[in-house]
Amino acid sequence: MRMLLLMTIGIAVSACGVGYGNSGYGAPASDASAPNPGTLTVKNFLNWCSVQINGGTASTDATVTASVTAGSMVTIVATPADGGFEIGPDPWFGVDQNNGAAAPGTDVGSGTSETSTAVVTTNQAGAPQCVSVCCQEPGNGPIPCPATSPCS
Repeated sequence: MRMLLLMTIGIAVSACGVGYGNSGYGAPASDASAPNPGTLTVKNFLNWCSVQINGGTASTDATVTASVTAGSMVTIVATPADGGFEIGPDPWFGVDQNNGAAAPGTDVGSGTSETSTAVVTTNQAGAPQCVSVCCQEPGNGPIPCPATSPCS
């Protein structure tokens, strides 16, 4: 009897043990309803801002991209790239604030240490989206921020 019990336990343990990985018994079912990833591009006017998408690494590149979940809200933070620039009154295009037109974002601080935060809701289909931001020279000159979206 004792031998039969040990053999039964041994067979049950081996059937549930290592070696089945993510296939066969106990494998999680794939979720066909999971949203498709999309790409968010932030155009950084003349590289004058440091741009951070969803808490990722900040970049002063002219184009900053991130993979985003379709239908999600994405937070973008801009900071002047250096002491020669500042956040202007309406640095954002393509964000939820002001329905995609020039928008102020949510500003914290002042001068070269100021940050501006904007939110964009990505489209449901996961299609690529574009947002733009412009940090400006003091007084918005001699080179002004664009009056229309560079994404168009």
